[in-house]
Amino acid sequence: MKILKAKWILTCDEKFKIHRDKAVVFDEKIEEILKPNEAREKYPEAEFIDCGSDIAMPAFINTHTHLEFSANRTHLIYGDFVKWVASIVNAREELSKQALETIIEKEILTMMKSGVATIGEISSFGTEAQICAKSPARFVFFNEILGADKNTIDANIDKFSERFTRSAELVSDLFIPAVSVHAPYSTHPEITKFATDFARDNELLMSSHFMESNHERDWLKHGKGAFKEWLGAFLPNPKPFYSPKSYIEYFKGVRTLFTHCVFADLKLFDKKLHSITHCAVSNRLLGRDRLKLTSVIKNGYLFSIGTDGLSSNISLNFLDELRANLFVHDGLELSKLARELLLGATNRAAKSLDLNLGELSSGKIADIAVFGGFECDESQLALQLILQSKNAKSLYIKGKKCNF
Repeated sequence: MKILKAKWILTCDEKFKIHRDKAVVFDEKIEEILKPNEAREKYPEAEFIDCGSDIAMPAFINTHTHLEFSANRTHLIYGDFVKWVASIVNAREELSKQALETIIEKEILTMMKSGVATIGEISSFGTEAQICAKSPARFVFFNEILGADKNTIDANIDKFSERFTRSAELVSDLFIPAVSVHAPYSTHPEITKFATDFARDNELLMSSHFMESNHERDWLKHGKGAFKEWLGAFLPNPKPFYSPKSYIEYFKGVRTLFTHCVFADLKLFDKKLHSITHCAVSNRLLGRDRLKLTSVIKNGYLFSIGTDGLSSNISLNFLDELRANLFVHDGLELSKLARELLLGATNRAAKSLDLNLGELSSGKIADIAVFGGFECDESQLALQLILQSKNAKSLYIKGKKCNF
């Protein structure tokens, strides 16, 4: 048992309750939050950790990464989504080969140092599965499937099944296999049906990129635009497989994180099972618009924060992503936006992934990040934490301190 005392404890519950000069008592799970002297009296055998003027809060959850592309720096084309996709297709296998174990481990450490304990990894090839499984971080490992050519459906399903089986052999409470359908423009309906049925039958979490660009919107709604020309290089007389609505219907009854959703009609989503993963930097580098975050919050849709991969970001430091969000979104008062972002990075992300964490309250898994303290008004605490913090001072996953 441990007792961690801090000047500020951000519970990240739905009311965003903040405790001052209290202590959180935990082992693998949170026991309770008490005054320090009461905690020491009640738990005399517990290890006492005095964090002085620091800030304790739930560890961050980065719900969307692509670690297989961690070798990228300047290989890809930014500014237009279709041009970027074409550059990904040309470079993905080479970038995957270059993403050596040491490079991926370095980027996992970058995330952990910034306060991330849980990572949603989208895996195209499965090459990083063992690296993720042996990491101290918690991984929800989304095995991805795609393929638009009807002639390769069986081959693509076989490859996915082989990769999923390998990832399932690594399962633990810190490595959770899951399923990803890449996107509606890249995945034949027979593959999408296979994947969603597979997830439904096995009670697996799902992820999918959705309505990321104006090109995808024009393609799914009207069957025209830059995607028609690009897909024509792979398929004769290409036509969209879905409308936005018909695509989402495949995911009925399946807990799914839909990533980006910049051009999505929010009414298509099931609020009980579907959530939105927001990657602000990626959206800026690859497109010309941003998620309507104010509308997402106002209408009560669950959302989380992801860095995406280094294929569409320049940093996997989670605090960098949170700061970018502060400057991208201007529809909310700044301190309120900061609180919403922290909830999207903890409490709501945990709900999106159906994990019992993301909040410092009794019974929740003890994933805790500690950040350096500072003097500020309590109403500005969330905002200043995002602005001033470069890395976490310490990180606990399931109550165990991680060594950076």
